[in-house]
Amino acid sequence: MKYSLRVGSLSLGVGSLLLAACGSTATASVTRPLAPNYSTVLETKTGDLFAEVRAYQHGQVLEAKGGVLRLMTPQGVSTRGGVNLSLTPNGNTAWAAVIAAIDLYVSPIYVGPIGSWTPAELSTAVAPFPGSVVPLNANAAVALVGSKAHGTGRQELVKIASNGTVDQLIATNPTLEQVASLGRCQAPVYESVAGSGADPTLLARCANPSLVALVSPLQGTGVWDRAPKGSAFVGFSRLVHLKGSRGSVAAAVVAPMRGGADRVELIGSLTSKQVVTLKGVPAASPSFAVSATREWVLIPLAGGRSQVVEFSSKGALLGDVSGPLQGQGLGISNGGHPLVIAGNPNGTAVTLWRQGTRGFVKGGSFTIPQGVNG
Repeated sequence: MKYSLRVGSLSLGVGSLLLAACGSTATASVTRPLAPNYSTVLETKTGDLFAEVRAYQHGQVLEAKGGVLRLMTPQGVSTRGGVNLSLTPNGNTAWAAVIAAIDLYVSPIYVGPIGSWTPAELSTAVAPFPGSVVPLNANAAVALVGSKAHGTGRQELVKIASNGTVDQLIATNPTLEQVASLGRCQAPVYESVAGSGADPTLLARCANPSLVALVSPLQGTGVWDRAPKGSAFVGFSRLVHLKGSRGSVAAAVVAPMRGGADRVELIGSLTSKQVVTLKGVPAASPSFAVSATREWVLIPLAGGRSQVVEFSSKGALLGDVSGPLQGQGLGISNGGHPLVIAGNPNGTAVTLWRQGTRGFVKGGSFTIPQGVNG
């Protein structure tokens, strides 16, 4: 359902630091959401690959350039919460922000293009969710931030520089709460942002676990989506902006309130409502990636299994297969095909898989050395 609001002038105050990362669990629950999933694969226009994957219970970043794999995780810094990895709109630069797991304002937070990450004592801290930092170019990004005193209970949308400083306030907490509440989304927690800095779209988890809101705070409009009857949203992917006028879409895991199998669906203003039953218990939130003609969702399952679901650009179900063992996240190659990054979160070996004519084909592998993280 769509709703709108005329938003007046925005306050110029900027919040301070964010509280710890949200609680997580390895199984779906209507009261305890799934762990955020940062794992992804990115391919630049020049063919360089970047990936985020969990190993040693920390988010690790790998780069594949000229056929050579190397570790890009900042040395001596805790990345237990994960690393928010994304490409600039021109597809040439990989940006990242390290998310600490317990105290976001104790460990340095690294931001900016990979290869020149800068440790910064930020006046604000990014929200502990995938998609909470979206680069605009090599020097600036849009970020969701929260306050030290209220955590995600007081969030703002800001523009940050690659050194971590806040350059501009885009939307205040009162504005974000007011726009979401018109769509029945009370006490919203904003998890992800997509689109341009001039007109971003935000995904908000609502106090009612059966509702989710996608809002445009600068337009004062949005849509809200409801989980299938008798179920609740327990995990979201990062929000992805579709090219043209197709809006923004995310993948969501929904869990029944009274027994039954968990399911996955797409949420957004321009997607059809098709729900796919999961082949096991989800171990983390879904990973989501889109090409010009297809949309893919990977769901990590308990026991090291994974499931990959393929949709058309309009949200119609096209396929549902078992993914690579220990599959964590996916991305899109320059040719428009899915790439999967796999690895045991408790182990050291990481593998890249590409889609072939008969399923996923194993690509390069890498072993994470011990002693990387602080």
